Amino acid sequence: MRTLKIIVALLVAAAGLTACGLFGDDSGRSQDEQIQQILDENASFTVFLRDDSTKQQHDEVEAALRALPGFTGIVFEDHDAAYRKFQKAFSPMPTAFEDIDPQILPESFEVSMSDIAAVRKVRDTKSTVQSLPGVQDVTFPCLTVRECREMHSPKPTAPPS
Repeated sequence: MRTLKIIVALLVAAAGLTACGLFGDDSGRSQDEQIQQILDENASFTVFLRDDSTKQQHDEVEAALRALPGFTGIVFEDHDAAYRKFQKAFSPMPTAFEDIDPQILPESFEVSMSDIAAVRKVRDTKSTVQSLPGVQDVTFPCLTVRECREMHSPKPTAPPS
């Protein structure tokens, strides 16, 4: 279970770095405005399913997600798709995770929303989605420019002793 939590955390970190690392040069707009636009254009969150979730729970979770205000789309990711994403995210270190079995990676729903404000509403009531039968975890990327900066800025390191 600890390995699974580490893997999920690595996947979430990789997705967050990708989402917040897409800053291009857009003349006349501040970097904060560019970041906010990227957040709005990529407004989404991920719902990880429990290993023992049933087909009925899967269907109920999907129906509940589709009913959320601001919902615009959903993509289901099975174990094999999660494994391919994992391999791609960690392609610079191909041997570090070569013994990972695809079945250990959780199935999930990537839920697209109309804008980042709709994602914030879901995060504010995370327990509603989190408490659905069959749900293991709900993860959110940074939802504000400040959160992105705090999550993805290099942290100072202590000088060597």
